[in-house]
Amino acid sequence: MQNRFTAVIFALLLAVCSFADDGAFSKFSMGVSLGYGPSYLKGAEEYYDMERTMGFSMLFEMAYPIADNMSLRASIGFDGIFGLVSEYEYVHRSVRDSIESNDFEIALLWNVFLNESFFVNVGPSFRFPWIEEVVEIEGEEIFSGKADYCNDFWLDAMLGVGFKFSSIEIGLRGGYEFLGFYKETKKYKEVDIHELRFRLYLVYWFGQ
Repeated sequence: MQNRFTAVIFALLLAVCSFADDGAFSKFSMGVSLGYGPSYLKGAEEYYDMERTMGFSMLFEMAYPIADNMSLRASIGFDGIFGLVSEYEYVHRSVRDSIESNDFEIALLWNVFLNESFFVNVGPSFRFPWIEEVVEIEGEEIFSGKADYCNDFWLDAMLGVGFKFSSIEIGLRGGYEFLGFYKETKKYKEVDIHELRFRLYLVYWFGQ
């Protein structure tokens, strides 16, 4: 599935297209963005020593105008967090359990420009995560690999604000993942973890 996603991205990058003017985009437009900011795992405090960690995003952006001050926008790429750690004692031995989360993300947003530069957007984000877990006992690694207890699909509600100046855009996006971090299995049925993330981002729009 990941190979298909990659093929779609490269096909879009190689497509012949026209580019946008300022404001709400007068034509179909493409760009790239980088983001950085905190992620909060609500409900994780019972299981990990930290509830907040930093995250990043690398996205390919597309925008298509639907009115003078409105556009539809698709963001395709990757988002992730740098890791959560839990340290505890088990049978008089120290245990360190850490996880890192990365996901392939497709966000579909509705942009509304309130003036020539300032806009707000809202929409869903579809995420396909993979989570790596490392477990160490007394400093010795006993497990490293993909965690199988997390949902294979996350759905986020996204809200963002930003400023666009010609080919440069800066903004802030927030997303709340409400499907649940863990699968609804017998072992994890009591676990209720949801990610709340914020990304301060910068976009470069080609051909502006």
